[in-house]
Amino acid sequence: MLLLATALRSVILLCSFLSLSLAASDTTTTNAQFPKSITLSYEIIGDSHNIKPLVTVFYDPKSRKHSLSSWTPPTLDSLKSTGPEPTSAPMVRIHLPNGSSTVTTLAAFSEELHHKIDLWVSPDDGSVFSAAVSSLSPPPLSAEEDHYRKKVARAKAKGKPIPARPPVPNTKKAREEAARQLKLYEPIKVNLLLAEDGPAPIWNTRAPPQVDAEGREVPQEEQQEKTFFQKYWWVFLIVALLSMGGGGGDK
Repeated sequence: MLLLATALRSVILLCSFLSLSLAASDTTTTNAQFPKSITLSYEIIGDSHNIKPLVTVFYDPKSRKHSLSSWTPPTLDSLKSTGPEPTSAPMVRIHLPNGSSTVTTLAAFSEELHHKIDLWVSPDDGSVFSAAVSSLSPPPLSAEEDHYRKKVARAKAKGKPIPARPPVPNTKKAREEAARQLKLYEPIKVNLLLAEDGPAPIWNTRAPPQVDAEGREVPQEEQQEKTFFQKYWWVFLIVALLSMGGGGGDK
């Protein structure tokens, strides 16, 4: 019995070591592929002592590729408004690690809606300096997607394994279309937006207006554009003088 207990203890320790090794390996792979990460937190306005993590995103600022690591939004049932008016809509403040924040409503995190996470990345160091979380109405399901989701719902209700999606034809066009459809129905979309310089202002180069003694602007007469002869009359004068001087020399 002592040997059996020792063997079982060794097996348990080995399994724990393998689990930790696999977890560490997965984290190392994620960090190598996406060198940057950002974690947004949230709080219900009026309850500043209860700040919870909302989402963690690993990303590469150069390629703008990303991986959604976790998503734990507030629920509509468990959280209630803490404002002075019981009928007011609960508001949620979303915090960034740099101290900035944005505000949205609790209804924006409804499970019936899709969500969009916009992250503005600095071109200098690749850090996220601003973020916004908004909700989107889900697009209408295609006939194939609706049929597949009903199969999944029936399998879940009966406790059976989730059925695989129908096979995609092995063509580039079919694969691209399947990927586009899956991206269309993603409940959470992350957009990495690179900060760029805004448009430069165009300064007004107009001369200061002339005003009278009472401070009113004096209207200026519009100057008509000069004709070709008015601009270059001196050229015609020189040509005429040269012509007259050349004629006298021949005589």
